[in-house]
Amino acid sequence: MSLSQHFTLAELTRTRTGLPNNPSAVQVENLTALCVELLEPLRAALGQPVRILSGYRSKAVNGAVRGSPTSAHTLGLAADLKSIAGDAEHILRVLHGLDLPELDQAIGYDATRGGHVHVGLARPGMMPRRQYLWAPEEGGYRSWRP
Repeated sequence: MSLSQHFTLAELTRTRTGLPNNPSAVQVENLTALCVELLEPLRAALGQPVRILSGYRSKAVNGAVRGSPTSAHTLGLAADLKSIAGDAEHILRVLHGLDLPELDQAIGYDATRGGHVHVGLARPGMMPRRQYLWAPEEGGYRSWRP
């Protein structure tokens, strides 16, 4: 099932845990919004495909991968990604330049912590925080600006 021009439900729900990972209709709607509002504009700006490492996570999958209990992934509102277009810092710079109004959070991870980028939409009824963070090698998170 296509969620947008370049993203499918299968790639946004893929897991290596072997656990069931089936989103509800509401979570599929959230995943569709994530693709349309964030992932498609990012892909277009990068000029290269975006590889989804983790999208929707059932509570069981989220626990198995030691995700935060309040993770937006469990609502279908977040994805972790990489692209051959550049490293995590490059992707953050591109996202920042796009100034996407629906972006709630973008977190770039140092290469020692996976080298990926987490992007997310705000929970329904909440204003997007437009927050950019960096996850450095030594742990934790800090504010990020280009």
